Amino acid sequence: MQIKLNENIKKYRKSMNLTQEELAEAFGVTVGAVSKWESGSNVPDILTLMQLADFFSISVDVLLGYSMSSKNVKDISDRLDALLHEDKYDEAIIEAEKALVRYPGNFKILTSCADTYHIVSSMKDLKDYRDKAIELYESSLRYISQSDNPEQETFGIKYRIATIKGRDNPEKSLEEFKKINYQGIADINIANILRMTGKPEEAMEVYTRVLVSILVKTLEFSTEMFMVLVSMDNTKAYKEACEIMDWYMTIVDATSTDMSKNSYLSKMKIMGLVFKALVLTCLKNEDEMKTCIDTALEIAKQYDKNPSNDFAGKIKFWHGSKDYHISLYDNFGVGAVVGIDNLFNMGPKVLPPKVIKKMEIALEYWNSVK
Repeated sequence: MQIKLNENIKKYRKSMNLTQEELAEAFGVTVGAVSKWESGSNVPDILTLMQLADFFSISVDVLLGYSMSSKNVKDISDRLDALLHEDKYDEAIIEAEKALVRYPGNFKILTSCADTYHIVSSMKDLKDYRDKAIELYESSLRYISQSDNPEQETFGIKYRIATIKGRDNPEKSLEEFKKINYQGIADINIANILRMTGKPEEAMEVYTRVLVSILVKTLEFSTEMFMVLVSMDNTKAYKEACEIMDWYMTIVDATSTDMSKNSYLSKMKIMGLVFKALVLTCLKNEDEMKTCIDTALEIAKQYDKNPSNDFAGKIKFWHGSKDYHISLYDNFGVGAVVGIDNLFNMGPKVLPPKVIKKMEIALEYWNSVK
């Protein structure tokens, strides 16, 4: 076991942008004492060690640089997993309790044991086990510095805490999910709790937000996958790229209440038609390519008469309130006709030159009709 106390005091002091003088003042010691701690020529007493760990928001183990054998941690975690998979829940709880006694300050042990209590509580519907799981997850957050991926682990643990609280205290669970709802990642959970607690109108508004998010993500996924397929420059990939645009436009058409009503769906349909037209030139299907461009131009001209990126009332299953708005980052263009020009200009920046060469026929046709 290698102790790295002196290195860690220096590291965590610097991480807080403190000088030796400032750390010394915070602990009521001399600058010389801090200097000796960091050189390794002297060590703090046990009480000061505990205070330093608390000051740096880490465990004493982490401050010391001590870590138990990773093999021991993995063995315990694997043992718990095996018992759970074999439905030996009582044995799993016994093993978890033993592990917690031996290693109360180890992040991996705490989260593995919390997972164990969580799973067993779900199978046996035991509130005291749910409470224990929450307690262990919350304890593990104090040792998050031991994790290789602290930000991701922090979110995952808070997500599990919010989920468990939903079983006995939906309102508290709702509060927890709202705290971690980065970019709408917990919207479904929030909507489900609102539904279960007798708030259907609020739930439907959140579900509406989820629906719009799915639409926008479908556009992003489809276009990115399209670009990769087209870059492969072979007939099979071209056909699949064409199919993914058809799939995407089917979703747009099925979601719209009326495509003649201008909305962001209009732009989504235009993008699908233009991308399909481009790949049709690679498949040497000029007639269908022209039909796609003609249709895209018709929708674009209609859109430009009264531009609107709004979704309100223009998609099926809309349940947003009157003052409910969804902000979209739109790099398509203010006008839809100009937006089509932007799409054609984008090609050379993201596709191989040999593929762009094949698509020149579509660009020539667009320039002749726009």
